[in-house]
Amino acid sequence: MSGLLNAGMLAYSARQGQTGELAAYSVMTAALTWVAILIMGGSSLLYVSGNDDERRSVRSQRLLLAVPAMVVATLLIAGAYAGRGYGTAALISAGGVLILNSLAELRFSDLIRGMRFLAAAAALTTTRLLATLLLIAGVPLTFALAVGAASYLLTTEVLACRGRSGTRPMWRDLSLPAARRAFRLNRQLFTYSLADAFTGKASTIAISLVAGPHVVGCFGALISIYQALIAVVFSGLRVPMAIRTRRRHNLGPTEAVNRDGEVISIGGATLIAAVVIVSAPWLATSVLGLQIPASATWLQLLALALPFTTVNRAFALNRIGDGNYRAATRVVVSISVAVAGGLLVQAMGLGPAGAAATTLGAEAAVAGVLVSLAASRWYRSRKAKGRSPGAADQGHDRPRPSAAVGG
Repeated sequence: MSGLLNAGMLAYSARQGQTGELAAYSVMTAALTWVAILIMGGSSLLYVSGNDDERRSVRSQRLLLAVPAMVVATLLIAGAYAGRGYGTAALISAGGVLILNSLAELRFSDLIRGMRFLAAAAALTTTRLLATLLLIAGVPLTFALAVGAASYLLTTEVLACRGRSGTRPMWRDLSLPAARRAFRLNRQLFTYSLADAFTGKASTIAISLVAGPHVVGCFGALISIYQALIAVVFSGLRVPMAIRTRRRHNLGPTEAVNRDGEVISIGGATLIAAVVIVSAPWLATSVLGLQIPASATWLQLLALALPFTTVNRAFALNRIGDGNYRAATRVVVSISVAVAGGLLVQAMGLGPAGAAATTLGAEAAVAGVLVSLAASRWYRSRKAKGRSPGAADQGHDRPRPSAAVGG
């Protein structure tokens, strides 16, 4: 629901002609994400899957080092883009959204780790609804999102501290030594987060370097809607990751890990992609009100990538839940390398259609490899189970054809 509200806000803003707000939001989040990743690395994932000492280090790093650096970076980025036709207030508000959400993310992770999915969903959805109502009331997009992010942080902080399993306030037990230790603890996930950020933001930054605010705003709206749709299916993938993490750390009663979450998420992504592909011309022109005819093709290319993206993220998050950070990192790095290669090949004539096609090609290629490897392992496993025990030692006593088929 939260992801759909996000997509709805972006669609409404585009329909109302707020391309300047959308452009400012796109470039600020794309640029500031790099700053956040360079400082925080993979600390968000470590906070979900790590032990208590690792989680304390992540909190210290986030509040004592990351937030001040992101504030300074927001002001510098706003100053750099203000001279290119972007609104300063919109840029600063967009930076505030990312900063507030980075803090709320920790408390949201506390709720997920504690299997309090209903509370987490309620906090996320109600605050998105507040931002949506402000937007409909006439508040600019970036300011509405900033108010929603502030209420999201407050709500998750209150919920995480309540109940028998509640945690202490976020600002307690902070220390600079612990903050510095976080850089060493999340070293394995740093590469994962850097590659993931590159995959999601590289196309927007590349387009902002070769096109004006109007084209960036239109493409940014579609990219943001695509990422909001990813968030819809991503929420289902958090459940098996949380179960795997609790089982690994012996955190109370654990549930058996099954494939329901992955199957539902991939099936939902495929259904969403099919609906968006069929209705893309209507969505781009009548709903979003985009004035660029080719925007429907951009949206179709991005929607086609959604099922492949879900397959890749399902594999990566499961490996993180199991503590196999290296396998998860290999997947995301492979995607980012494919994206970089695609953008570089088109460097002289890069456009939104080429950037969207690059995203599709990279996600589809890696998903194809993962599915092929999984099918190969399944086939070998079935073949091994089909062999009759002791057949190698009793080769002279071959089973009848019917028995072999039965085995």
